[in-house]
Amino acid sequence: MESRTPSIIDLNAELAKLTMFRGLTPQTTRAERRGSGTQLGPYRDGILIAGKSAGTSHWETHPEDELVHVLEGRKTLEIVCDDGPPKSFVLRGGMMAVVPQGAWHRFRSAEGGTTWSATLPGDHIELDVDDPRTVEPRKVIASGTPSIVDLDAELAKLTMFRGRTPQSTMAERKGSAARLASYRDGGLSITKFAGKGHWEAHLAGDELIHVLDGAATLEILGENGPQSFALRAGMIAVNPQGAWHRFHSSEGVTLMAATPFPSEVSSAMSTTRGPWRVSPREQWHNGRTGIIRNEKDVGGRGKPGYRASTMGGEYAE
Repeated sequence: MESRTPSIIDLNAELAKLTMFRGLTPQTTRAERRGSGTQLGPYRDGILIAGKSAGTSHWETHPEDELVHVLEGRKTLEIVCDDGPPKSFVLRGGMMAVVPQGAWHRFRSAEGGTTWSATLPGDHIELDVDDPRTVEPRKVIASGTPSIVDLDAELAKLTMFRGRTPQSTMAERKGSAARLASYRDGGLSITKFAGKGHWEAHLAGDELIHVLDGAATLEILGENGPQSFALRAGMIAVNPQGAWHRFHSSEGVTLMAATPFPSEVSSAMSTTRGPWRVSPREQWHNGRTGIIRNEKDVGGRGKPGYRASTMGGEYAE
């Protein structure tokens, strides 16, 4: 049986351990870069990493979309996205990029930049060339233009929704949440709220949460009932696939989520025994996904407040 415990990462603490590596080239070895990057933990079938560097990285591709968040400084993304020459996109602190699956790309930075990424290892070229197709023409897959998100600008458009409850409708929450871009088999979203969210579970994979501001408590349903984890700004949580969870915040919190679709959502008010007040003996786990089911009423369907969604929990209605 897979773990129902989330991975909690103090990103700010991990970044504080790193030093800026200057003079990065495509030939720079991992040993030379020691102390400038770190692996934060697993995420779905890939990894979460963070780093500080100035210079030019190698060209690389990934078997799934790559998510890159520039926290400080400036990075230029160079990417092969059509039959023309590689295109450049400038990313400054507070911006994100979704690099399409299979697209050759690299990053440059003269001044240096601090980033964290959700990625899968793939092919790379340790040559400083302007176009990777001159070296690996048969491996190039032009997969389209990356999604560039000015996260700070998008957050500035939102207002804090206070008094949220599991029954709050999307109409009531209008202006406090937004979808940013597609990512893998789901999407990226942001939200600002104070109060208590609904219970939700994501069927296709783990959900990634980055606390951007404020503080919140993550409740997640384990084998012996809900467990609570305190999160503050600068922390990341990875909620396991199929695990029922929710967030509540008294002072207010701003979250960024990478959520796989579809989701199941319950607006039930249970505070001690999970979404439908069913006991562990009444629950079973549906194969690899670990989705909690109720033998008396499969998946809670028909119970008050239950609904399924082809989109993420923040957008389910």
